[in-house]
Amino acid sequence: MIKLNKSQIKQFKDQGYLVLKSFYSKKKLVDALKWLKSRDPKKIAKSWTEKEPGVPIAVYSALGDKNTKVSRIASDEKILDLASQLMSDKVYLWHSKVNFKERWGGTVEYYHQDQVYWRDRGYKSDKMLSCMIPLESHNRSNAGLKIFPKTHKLGFIKHDHFININGLCKFMINQKALDKFYKRYNLVDIELNAGDILFFHSSIVHGSSHNSSPKSRTIILSQINTISNLPKKVQSNAIQFNLKRSKIEFDEAKRRLKWFKKKYFDQKKSSKLTFSAPIPNEERK
Repeated sequence: MIKLNKSQIKQFKDQGYLVLKSFYSKKKLVDALKWLKSRDPKKIAKSWTEKEPGVPIAVYSALGDKNTKVSRIASDEKILDLASQLMSDKVYLWHSKVNFKERWGGTVEYYHQDQVYWRDRGYKSDKMLSCMIPLESHNRSNAGLKIFPKTHKLGFIKHDHFININGLCKFMINQKALDKFYKRYNLVDIELNAGDILFFHSSIVHGSSHNSSPKSRTIILSQINTISNLPKKVQSNAIQFNLKRSKIEFDEAKRRLKWFKKKYFDQKKSSKLTFSAPIPNEERK
Protein backbone atom coordinates (compact mmCIF):
# COMPACT_ATOMS: atom_id res chain seq x y z
CA MET A 1 0.00 0.00 0.00
CA ILE A 2 1.30 3.46 -0.96
CA LYS A 3 0.96 5.96 1.85
CA LEU A 4 0.41 9.60 1.00
CA ASN A 5 2.15 12.09 3.25
CA LYS A 6 0.46 14.98 5.06
CA SER A 7 1.65 17.60 2.59
CA GLN A 8 0.20 15.67 -0.36
CA ILE A 9 -3.17 15.31 1.34
CA LYS A 10 -3.06 18.99 2.33
CA GLN A 11 -2.28 19.94 -1.29
CA PHE A 12 -5.37 18.08 -2.48
CA LYS A 13 -7.65 19.49 0.20
CA ASP A 14 -6.36 23.07 -0.27
CA GLN A 15 -5.91 23.19 -4.04
CA GLY A 16 -8.39 20.57 -5.20
CA TYR A 17 -5.88 18.50 -7.15
CA LEU A 18 -2.71 16.45 -6.69
CA VAL A 19 -0.07 15.29 -9.19
CA LEU A 20 1.99 12.18 -8.44
CA LYS A 21 5.06 11.87 -10.65
CA SER A 22 6.34 8.58 -12.12
CA PHE A 23 3.56 6.53 -10.52
CA TYR A 24 3.57 3.97 -13.35
CA SER A 25 6.39 2.69 -15.51
CA LYS A 26 6.34 4.34 -18.90
CA LYS A 27 6.44 0.91 -20.58
CA LYS A 28 3.14 -0.12 -18.94
CA LEU A 29 1.40 2.90 -20.41
CA VAL A 30 3.10 2.66 -23.81
CA ASP A 31 1.86 -0.95 -24.01
CA ALA A 32 -1.68 0.18 -23.11
CA LEU A 33 -1.55 2.88 -25.77
CA LYS A 34 -0.33 0.40 -28.39
CA TRP A 35 -3.21 -1.91 -27.48
CA LEU A 36 -5.67 0.97 -27.88
CA LYS A 37 -4.21 1.99 -31.23
CA SER A 38 -4.58 -1.59 -32.47
CA ARG A 39 -8.36 -1.60 -31.85
CA ASP A 40 -10.75 -1.00 -34.69
CA PRO A 41 -12.52 2.33 -33.90
CA LYS A 42 -15.66 1.09 -35.66
CA LYS A 43 -15.94 -1.78 -33.20
CA ILE A 44 -15.24 0.08 -29.95
CA ALA A 45 -17.18 3.29 -30.64
CA LYS A 46 -20.75 2.87 -29.39
CA SER A 47 -22.17 5.39 -31.83
CA TRP A 48 -21.30 8.37 -34.04
CA THR A 49 -21.57 10.56 -30.93
CA GLU A 50 -18.24 9.14 -29.71
CA LYS A 51 -16.50 10.43 -32.85
CA GLU A 52 -15.50 13.91 -33.97
CA PRO A 53 -14.90 15.49 -37.40
CA GLY A 54 -11.83 13.76 -38.82
CA VAL A 55 -11.47 11.68 -35.64
CA PRO A 56 -12.64 8.02 -35.76
CA ILE A 57 -13.05 7.79 -31.98
CA ALA A 58 -12.94 10.45 -29.26
CA VAL A 59 -14.22 8.44 -26.27
CA TYR A 60 -13.83 4.77 -25.37
CA SER A 61 -15.65 3.50 -22.29
CA ALA A 62 -13.33 1.10 -20.48
CA LEU A 63 -15.51 0.10 -17.54
CA GLY A 64 -17.17 -3.27 -17.89
CA ASP A 65 -14.34 -4.88 -19.83
CA LYS A 66 -12.38 -6.22 -16.90
CA ASN A 67 -9.45 -7.81 -18.66
CA THR A 68 -7.74 -5.40 -21.05
CA LYS A 69 -4.53 -3.42 -20.64
CA VAL A 70 -6.62 -0.27 -20.33
CA SER A 71 -9.31 -1.48 -17.95
CA ARG A 72 -6.72 -2.99 -15.59
CA ILE A 73 -5.08 0.43 -15.25
CA ALA A 74 -8.44 2.24 -14.94
CA SER A 75 -9.55 -0.03 -12.07
CA ASP A 76 -6.16 -0.36 -10.36
CA GLU A 77 -6.60 -0.96 -6.61
CA LYS A 78 -3.62 1.33 -5.93
CA ILE A 79 -5.53 4.22 -7.51
CA LEU A 80 -8.60 3.46 -5.41
CA ASP A 81 -6.52 3.22 -2.25
CA LEU A 82 -4.95 6.64 -2.89
CA ALA A 83 -8.38 8.12 -3.62
CA SER A 84 -9.61 6.72 -0.31
CA GLN A 85 -6.78 8.48 1.53
CA LEU A 86 -7.50 11.77 -0.23
CA MET A 87 -11.23 11.63 0.54
CA SER A 88 -10.88 10.10 4.04
CA ASP A 89 -13.51 7.55 3.07
CA LYS A 90 -13.87 4.19 1.37
CA VAL A 91 -14.34 4.52 -2.37
CA TYR A 92 -15.42 2.60 -5.47
CA LEU A 93 -14.93 3.03 -9.20
CA TRP A 94 -17.97 4.84 -10.59
CA HIS A 95 -16.97 4.90 -14.25
CA SER A 96 -13.89 4.89 -16.47
CA LYS A 97 -13.14 5.90 -20.02
CA VAL A 98 -10.40 6.88 -22.43
CA ASN A 99 -10.45 10.38 -23.90
CA PHE A 100 -8.66 10.78 -27.23
CA LYS A 101 -7.80 14.41 -27.98
CA GLU A 102 -6.39 13.68 -31.41
CA ARG A 103 -3.70 15.70 -33.18
CA TRP A 104 -4.86 18.56 -35.42
CA GLY A 105 -8.50 18.39 -34.34
CA GLY A 106 -9.34 17.01 -30.88
CA THR A 107 -12.20 19.18 -29.69
CA VAL A 108 -12.57 21.63 -26.80
CA GLU A 109 -13.87 20.80 -23.31
CA TYR A 110 -15.36 24.03 -21.95
CA TYR A 111 -14.77 24.93 -18.31
CA HIS A 112 -17.05 23.06 -15.95
CA GLN A 113 -17.28 21.09 -12.71
CA ASP A 114 -17.69 17.33 -13.06
CA GLN A 115 -20.43 17.36 -10.47
CA VAL A 116 -22.74 19.08 -12.96
CA TYR A 117 -23.08 15.64 -14.58
CA TRP A 118 -23.48 13.79 -11.26
CA ARG A 119 -25.45 15.86 -8.76
CA ASP A 120 -28.93 15.38 -10.25
CA ARG A 121 -28.53 11.61 -10.37
CA GLY A 122 -29.17 11.31 -6.64
CA TYR A 123 -25.78 12.02 -5.04
CA LYS A 124 -26.15 13.99 -1.83
CA SER A 125 -22.69 15.63 -1.89
CA ASP A 126 -19.70 16.36 -4.12
CA LYS A 127 -17.48 13.78 -2.38
CA MET A 128 -16.29 12.41 -5.71
CA LEU A 129 -13.02 12.73 -7.58
CA SER A 130 -11.27 11.63 -10.76
CA CYS A 131 -7.88 10.16 -11.51
CA MET A 132 -6.38 11.12 -14.87
CA ILE A 133 -3.69 8.81 -16.25
CA PRO A 134 -1.94 10.14 -19.38
CA LEU A 135 -0.75 7.51 -21.85
CA GLU A 136 1.50 10.06 -23.57
CA SER A 137 2.83 13.55 -22.88
CA HIS A 138 0.15 15.92 -21.66
CA ASN A 139 0.93 19.64 -21.58
CA ARG A 140 0.02 23.10 -22.82
CA SER A 141 1.30 22.42 -26.35
CA ASN A 142 -1.20 19.59 -27.01
CA ALA A 143 -4.26 21.01 -25.23
CA GLY A 144 -3.58 19.72 -21.73
CA LEU A 145 -5.99 20.17 -18.85
CA LYS A 146 -6.26 23.58 -17.17
CA ILE A 147 -7.47 23.96 -13.58
CA PHE A 148 -8.68 26.87 -11.44
CA PRO A 149 -7.18 25.86 -8.07
CA LYS A 150 -9.28 26.10 -4.90
CA THR A 151 -12.56 26.41 -6.81
CA HIS A 152 -13.66 23.07 -5.34
CA LYS A 153 -14.36 25.00 -2.13
CA LEU A 154 -17.06 27.11 -3.79
CA GLY A 155 -19.68 24.38 -3.93
CA PHE A 156 -21.82 23.99 -7.00
CA ILE A 157 -21.48 26.81 -9.55
CA LYS A 158 -24.26 27.68 -12.00
CA HIS A 159 -23.65 26.21 -15.45
CA ASP A 160 -25.15 27.08 -18.83
CA HIS A 161 -26.06 24.31 -21.23
CA PHE A 162 -24.85 24.21 -24.82
CA ILE A 163 -24.92 21.83 -27.78
CA ASN A 164 -21.55 20.33 -28.67
CA ILE A 165 -20.11 19.40 -32.06
CA ASN A 166 -22.07 16.12 -32.09
CA GLY A 167 -25.37 17.74 -31.11
CA LEU A 168 -25.17 16.58 -27.48
CA CYS A 169 -26.17 18.69 -24.49
CA LYS A 170 -23.21 19.61 -22.31
CA PHE A 171 -22.58 22.24 -19.61
CA MET A 172 -20.19 25.16 -19.17
CA ILE A 173 -19.49 28.00 -16.75
CA ASN A 174 -19.97 31.48 -18.19
CA GLN A 175 -17.23 34.01 -18.96
CA LYS A 176 -18.04 36.45 -16.14
CA ALA A 177 -17.62 33.74 -13.52
CA LEU A 178 -14.39 32.54 -15.16
CA ASP A 179 -13.04 36.12 -15.16
CA LYS A 180 -13.60 36.27 -11.40
CA PHE A 181 -11.96 32.88 -10.82
CA TYR A 182 -8.94 33.90 -12.89
CA LYS A 183 -8.41 37.11 -10.89
CA ARG A 184 -8.85 35.34 -7.57
CA TYR A 185 -7.30 31.91 -8.15
CA ASN A 186 -5.27 32.15 -11.39
CA LEU A 187 -5.18 29.25 -13.85
CA VAL A 188 -2.84 26.23 -13.71
CA ASP A 189 -1.64 24.24 -16.73
CA ILE A 190 -1.36 20.57 -15.85
CA GLU A 191 1.95 19.23 -17.22
CA LEU A 192 2.28 15.44 -17.14
CA ASN A 193 4.38 12.70 -18.69
CA ALA A 194 3.33 9.12 -19.33
CA GLY A 195 3.58 7.49 -15.89
CA ASP A 196 2.40 10.52 -13.90
CA ILE A 197 -1.14 10.67 -12.53
CA LEU A 198 -3.48 13.49 -11.51
CA PHE A 199 -6.27 13.41 -8.92
CA PHE A 200 -8.83 16.23 -9.03
CA HIS A 201 -11.97 16.96 -7.02
CA SER A 202 -15.41 16.76 -8.64
CA SER A 203 -16.09 20.43 -7.84
CA ILE A 204 -12.88 21.92 -9.23
CA VAL A 205 -13.35 24.05 -12.35
CA HIS A 206 -11.38 22.67 -15.27
CA GLY A 207 -11.32 22.47 -19.06
CA SER A 208 -9.09 22.11 -22.11
CA SER A 209 -8.83 23.65 -25.57
CA HIS A 210 -8.89 22.27 -29.10
CA ASN A 211 -5.78 20.27 -29.91
CA SER A 212 -4.38 22.04 -32.98
CA SER A 213 -0.92 20.52 -32.45
CA PRO A 214 0.73 17.59 -34.29
CA LYS A 215 0.78 15.54 -31.07
CA SER A 216 -2.17 13.51 -29.80
CA ARG A 217 -3.18 13.59 -26.12
CA THR A 218 -4.67 10.33 -24.83
CA ILE A 219 -5.75 9.81 -21.23
CA ILE A 220 -7.49 7.22 -19.07
CA LEU A 221 -10.01 8.83 -16.73
CA SER A 222 -11.15 6.89 -13.66
CA GLN A 223 -14.11 8.54 -11.93
CA ILE A 224 -14.48 7.59 -8.29
CA ASN A 225 -17.22 7.97 -5.66
CA THR A 226 -17.11 7.63 -1.88
CA ILE A 227 -19.14 5.04 -0.01
CA SER A 228 -20.74 7.74 2.16
CA ASN A 229 -22.05 9.37 -1.03
CA LEU A 230 -24.06 6.46 -2.39
CA PRO A 231 -26.93 7.91 -4.44
CA LYS A 232 -30.59 7.72 -3.52
CA LYS A 233 -33.15 6.54 -6.08
CA VAL A 234 -30.33 6.37 -8.62
CA GLN A 235 -32.41 4.66 -11.31
CA SER A 236 -35.27 7.16 -11.34
CA ASN A 237 -32.97 10.16 -10.85
CA ALA A 238 -30.67 9.04 -13.67
CA ILE A 239 -33.66 8.61 -15.99
CA GLN A 240 -34.91 12.12 -15.18
CA PHE A 241 -31.41 13.55 -15.77
CA ASN A 242 -31.27 11.76 -19.13
CA LEU A 243 -34.68 13.13 -20.08
CA LYS A 244 -33.65 16.65 -19.11
CA ARG A 245 -30.56 16.57 -21.34
CA SER A 246 -32.31 14.74 -24.18
CA LYS A 247 -35.16 17.28 -24.18
CA ILE A 248 -32.63 20.09 -24.72
CA GLU A 249 -31.03 18.09 -27.55
CA PHE A 250 -34.41 17.28 -29.08
CA ASP A 251 -35.62 20.90 -28.99
CA GLU A 252 -32.37 22.12 -30.52
CA ALA A 253 -32.53 19.46 -33.26
CA LYS A 254 -36.08 20.61 -34.13
CA ARG A 255 -34.96 24.25 -34.23
CA ARG A 256 -32.04 23.44 -36.51
CA LEU A 257 -34.13 21.23 -38.78
CA LYS A 258 -36.67 24.02 -39.24
CA TRP A 259 -33.92 26.53 -40.05
CA PHE A 260 -32.02 24.32 -42.49
CA LYS A 261 -35.16 23.10 -44.25
CA LYS A 262 -36.12 26.73 -44.91
CA LYS A 263 -32.57 27.53 -46.02
CA TYR A 264 -32.53 24.58 -48.43
CA PHE A 265 -36.01 24.99 -49.92
CA ASP A 266 -35.73 28.79 -50.23
CA GLN A 267 -32.66 28.32 -52.38
CA LYS A 268 -34.18 25.41 -54.30
CA LYS A 269 -37.20 27.52 -55.27
CA SER A 270 -35.22 30.64 -56.19
CA SER A 271 -33.02 31.43 -59.20
CA LYS A 272 -31.33 34.11 -57.09
CA LEU A 273 -28.80 33.63 -54.32
CA THR A 274 -30.72 33.37 -51.02
CA PHE A 275 -27.84 33.05 -48.54
CA SER A 276 -24.06 33.28 -48.26
CA ALA A 277 -21.94 36.15 -49.59
CA PRO A 278 -23.39 38.18 -52.51
CA ILE A 279 -21.97 37.87 -56.02
CA PRO A 280 -20.21 41.14 -56.94
CA ASN A 281 -20.93 42.84 -60.28
CA GLU A 282 -17.50 41.88 -61.62
CA GLU A 283 -18.38 38.20 -61.27
CA ARG A 284 -21.78 38.53 -62.93
CA LYS A 285 -20.31 39.16 -66.38
